[in-house]
Amino acid sequence: MTLQDYKADVTTIFRRNTYRDFADWRQCGNLEYDLINYLDKAAKDLLKEYRDKDLFDLVCVSFVKWANTEKDDSNGETQNFVATAFELWDHIYERNQPEMPHEKMLDWFMKKMDGSLIDYMEEFILEYVMEHFREPDFQEKKLSFLRSRIALREAEAKEKSWRIYEAQRCREFVLQIYGEQKRPIDEIREYAKDLTSSSARELLAKIELEYGNHNECLAIYQELVDKEDSSPWYESKYNQKLKSLYKDFSMQEQYEKQVEKLLFIEAGKDEIFEEYKALVPSDKWEQTRDCIFDALEEKKRYPLSWYSSEKCYDRLMAGVEHLSISSLEQYEGELCQRYPDRCLAMLVAHAESAVQQATQRKQYRALADCLRWMSRYPGGHDKAKELAAKYIESYPRKRALLDELSKV
Repeated sequence: MTLQDYKADVTTIFRRNTYRDFADWRQCGNLEYDLINYLDKAAKDLLKEYRDKDLFDLVCVSFVKWANTEKDDSNGETQNFVATAFELWDHIYERNQPEMPHEKMLDWFMKKMDGSLIDYMEEFILEYVMEHFREPDFQEKKLSFLRSRIALREAEAKEKSWRIYEAQRCREFVLQIYGEQKRPIDEIREYAKDLTSSSARELLAKIELEYGNHNECLAIYQELVDKEDSSPWYESKYNQKLKSLYKDFSMQEQYEKQVEKLLFIEAGKDEIFEEYKALVPSDKWEQTRDCIFDALEEKKRYPLSWYSSEKCYDRLMAGVEHLSISSLEQYEGELCQRYPDRCLAMLVAHAESAVQQATQRKQYRALADCLRWMSRYPGGHDKAKELAAKYIESYPRKRALLDELSKV
C-alpha cells in the first residue's frame, strides 16, 4: 500500500464515525477504537518495511484530523488516542532512521505549534517535544521556541488572563532544559526565583538533587510539605517524597518521624502501616500501636484494615459502628460471631433510617435485603418480621414497598 492509500483509509475512518465533522459520545468511542487499531496494524507493516517516514506522516495526519474534529470524548478517548500516537512516535524516534531523523520530527512538531491546532492538542505536542530531542542543538532550538511562546502568551494575558498559566508552564520547561544542560546552579536558581508553583518548585528540587545539593533539595521539599499540610485535603505526595529522601540520605531520625506522620495522613493504607511497624521493636509494638490507634480515633479516623490485621476486634467493631453498613458487610466475617448483638443493632438502625428516605423500588428492594440480612443473627428473623409489619402499617400507600416487604 502507498502512503496515500493509508491516508485514504484514515479519512474513511473519520467519515464513518462522524456526522458533519462531529463525533458524539457513541461515535467517539468507535472512532478511537477503529483509528487506534488501524494505526497499530499499519505500524507493524510500515516499520517492517523501514518506511518510518511514511508511518510518521500517517500518525501526524491522524493527529491533525483528531485535533480538527469536534468531539464528545467523555470517556477519555483523546487521551487514549494521544497515548497511541506517542507510542508510535517513540518507535520512530528510537530507530532514528536516515529518512526520518530526529531533526525532521522536531521540525514538524515545531511547525504545528503555531496555533493551528486546538490548544490542548498543541500542549500534547509540547509535552512530547520536552520529553525528547535532548541533543545540544535541539535544546537551543527548544529554548528559542519557548522564549518566543512565553513573550506571546504574556502579551495575550493582558486580555485573556488564562494565557498567563501557559506562559508559566513554558517557563517551567525552560527551567527543565537549563537543568538538562547542566548550567551553573546559580543561574538556574536565579531563573527559578519567580516560579512559585508547586510543580516548578519540585522541578528545582530535582535539579538540586541531581547537582548533589541535598540540603537545598530537602529545604524545597519541606516548603512543599508545609504547603501540603495546610491543605484541607488529606494529601501525601510531598510528604511521601520527603520520607524517601530522608531514607536515601540515611537521616534515620527524620525518616522515622516522617513515617509516623504519614500514619495520620494515610490512615488505613497498609503499606505505610507495615513500614512503621518494621521500625518499632517487637516488645514495644502493642503499646506503641495502641497509642497510635488512640490518637487516630481522637481525630475520628478509623483504619479498619489495620485493626483487622492486628486482630484488634473491639476497635474493629467500634470503627465499623462509626462508619457505615458497607463496612459491616466488608468485615462481617470477623465480627458476626464475636459481636452478633451489635451487628444486628447496626442493621436495625440502618433499616430505620433507610425506610424514611426510600422513594424508589430499588431502595425498597435494598431495604428488604437488609431485613433478610438480619435473619443471619440470633433473634434477627423475628426482628425483621417485626420491622416489616411496622413498615407495612406505616406506609400502606407505597405499593412497591409493600410488594418488596412481602418477600421478607
